[in-house]
Amino acid sequence: MRRLTLLVVTVAAACLLSSVAISRAGSPVVTPVQGPSNFHRLGMDFESSDMGRTGVWGPPPDGYVGPPVNFTSTQSITRTVLVSGADMYRLSCRPCHKADGNGTPPEIPSISGPVQGMSATLMERRMAERGHPIAPAFARELAAGSRKDFFDRLKNGGKKMPAFGYLTASEINALIGYLDVLAAVPAVEKTSAVTEPAARVGELLVKGTCHICHDANGTWPDPEELLEGSTPPISGFTAQKTMPDFVWKVRFGAPIFMGRLPFLYRGRMPVFDYVSEDEVASAYLYLMAYPPQKSPQD
Repeated sequence: MRRLTLLVVTVAAACLLSSVAISRAGSPVVTPVQGPSNFHRLGMDFESSDMGRTGVWGPPPDGYVGPPVNFTSTQSITRTVLVSGADMYRLSCRPCHKADGNGTPPEIPSISGPVQGMSATLMERRMAERGHPIAPAFARELAAGSRKDFFDRLKNGGKKMPAFGYLTASEINALIGYLDVLAAVPAVEKTSAVTEPAARVGELLVKGTCHICHDANGTWPDPEELLEGSTPPISGFTAQKTMPDFVWKVRFGAPIFMGRLPFLYRGRMPVFDYVSEDEVASAYLYLMAYPPQKSPQD
């Protein structure tokens, strides 16, 4: 079994010092996750959608081995982290659009079309290939319109897509740089990474991944409710799990007691093996420092 070697930083110290990193000049404003999950907002559930699925499931109860005895986490939300466009994609987009950006049409469309539509070079080339050449100026005008539509959707969300209005301009630039790679857009000079406080990394993971399925607040379901399909709220994560157990659950999976006479089940939660131990630990510390809140309309 893979052994993880991270030094211990107490949650209390991390919470106490978190404001130092977050107030640094140029850092994004870190805010608590709030409101209903994307599924709750849409009146859907995990079983009826491809959103939030990874295709990797946790171990069965009889094959489960938990974190090593010496497994401890050492991530501090006061440190800064270099976040690439690929990282932004993993934390915010991959749970629905998959690693290759193709999604699962028709519910979750590929990102290639909208991203390619923002390229004047591609727009001009394709129209020429179809026998309908357009002037470079007109291609730029069309691409600018597509770019505006893309940014509006990213900020405000769509029919099923949640809103990502909390992303900064630098984060979006890094993300689009990576989306261009996925969509095979001709290379141009782009911002490829941004320096973030680790608390922001935790925020991005919670808001971009966890909040798809889990409401920010609520009552932790009992085993019978879990078997019937209830999804635990984010607000209970840190109360129900130690940091090592939380990191292990997210990255490797863990069985869960469900039913009126509780038995161990594999559970419904997929394994997010493409996020790192530090990223998951940052999410845990972020939730400790910024407890989930109800939205104003709740």
